[in-house]
Order: sequence, then structure tokens, then C-alpha cells
Amino acid sequence: MLKKLPILLLLGAASQAQAQLGATSLKGPGIGISTDFLPASHYIRPEDSVKTQSTTSQLRYNFGASFVLSSKTDTATRKMRMWTADFSGTYTKLDNKDYTKTIFPGELLQASAGLKYIHSLNNNWTLLAMVDGTIGTDMEEITFDDLFLQGGVLFLKQHNKRFAYGVGVVLTNAFGTPMVLPAFGIQYKTDSRFKIDINFPEKISIGTQLNSFTELALAVRVRGGAYDATNGVDGKKLMSYSEFSAGLESTWHLGHQFDFVVSCGSILASQVSYSDKKLSEMFKEKPSHRLATNVFMSAGLRWNIPHK
Repeated sequence: MLKKLPILLLLGAASQAQAQLGATSLKGPGIGISTDFLPASHYIRPEDSVKTQSTTSQLRYNFGASFVLSSKTDTATRKMRMWTADFSGTYTKLDNKDYTKTIFPGELLQASAGLKYIHSLNNNWTLLAMVDGTIGTDMEEITFDDLFLQGGVLFLKQHNKRFAYGVGVVLTNAFGTPMVLPAFGIQYKTDSRFKIDINFPEKISIGTQLNSFTELALAVRVRGGAYDATNGVDGKKLMSYSEFSAGLESTWHLGHQFDFVVSCGSILASQVSYSDKKLSEMFKEKPSHRLATNVFMSAGLRWNIPHK
């Protein structure tokens, strides 16, 4: 399953704009910052799945912002039109020790900017159109190869107050040649004492409100990214990163607009793979350079901007 995560995340791209913030992900217009620490984890080489003495630790700084540019509602039909601008970025510092050759870069930067247009078609269906550009680089040199572009259209259906889903298409150049891929997403929420929140492909969580100021949740999350690595393995430069984690997330509400978020847990699976930036490489089996099961700690601050 983990080997399919880069493609899975791409197919669900419309819901991924702020996914890198993890537990501090935005719930609407706002700004979020967070820091993640992953201590040293042993490298597992792909040829024989042996855990080596080589280790990698990570320190990540994440940023996300979403702003409403325009919002109009027809008073007669109640149909809504909205434009939003989304920005996100993650800088990762990797400390690699005792490797005989370069597997993981020393630095990674992923920065995105995009526009979304939302238009309610009727009481149950909504049109979502989006376009964004992402820089994914190992900081050695930044060229046009580091730029990943995508745009798409999704139709979202609010089946009931708890369940919604979306289907559509995304145009991307992630594999070198512009191509159209299916896109989909699922959201399910409950309002009981223990709230279930499924936002596929980003997370599954179950949480409860301890008091008027504090929320606690158990969450399973996926994250990933694509980078152009100058010094890739075996001359291959397209680096795909995938991560699967589970942990506790605690949110403290600091007034009506600010939240302080702390989370910790386990990195259940983490890997990178390298390929050529060619369409023919999309579904090929690739060697998986894995890191052993690890722990993580994260803290973040979120500003929820009021929107009428």
C-alpha cells in the first residue's frame, strides 16, 4: 500500500493543499505553522530489506495559509461563488549518518501556491476548480524540473450532513508529460460525543472535546511529496516521499481565533523511491528506500480567520 501513496495523494490532490501541516491543518481561512521532529531512524535497504547502521533524523518546518479573495451568495437561489488563494510550504532538514552513498538529500523544500473556485450548483452539488504550482527541490539547484503544475475540476456531492464525496479529473506534469488523472475524495463526520472525521486521502481520526478549551483525537495520517533531486539514486532524479503515521493530537483553543496544537505518535512507515520523470515510469515497480518505524513529535499554532 505504501508504494502506491505518491499516486494516491496525487489522485486526491484537491484535498491536499494544507495536508503537510498535519494536526495543525487549516479548517477554513487562516494561517498555520508547525514544527515536526523525527529522531534518528535506521535505513532499510531495498535489495534485501536489511536494517543497516545508517540513520536519518528529520526536522520539518511547515506553513500553510488560505484566504478568501471573493465570496458572493445569490439571495434568491442561495447559490454561492467563492475564490480562495492557498499557500503552503515545508522545509525539511535531514541529518544522514554512516551512509556509503547518498540516498536521502540533506535538505528538502516544497512550496505551493494555488487558486480555487467554488460554485454551488444546487442544494447538493458543488463545483470545485483549482490550479496550483509546487516547487519540490533538494536545494542543490532550482530549475524548471523542480516545478510541478496541476489543475483540476471536481464535482462535490453533499449526500447528507455527515457524508460528502467528490469525483473529477486533474491535469498534471508530475511524470514529465502532461496527463489527465482521476481525482476523488471522501469526507465523513459525526457530531456525537466521540467524533469520527474521515477526510480521504489525508486522515482518519476519532476525537472528543474534553472541555470548552481542549480537544483530544487519535488520528491516522498520510503525507507525501515529489521532488527533483539533483543527486538521485542511479541517476534517477524524480524522488517520491511517502509517510504513514498514527498518533494523539491535542488542541487547545486560545480564544475564538487561535489554536495551539501538540501531537505525538509513531511513524509506521516511511520511504522514498526514485524514478525518471517519464510517463512510462508511473506504474513501474521501484526500489523502496525505507526508514524503520519511528516516533514523531509536533507542535503548531493556527489562526482561524473569521469569514462571513
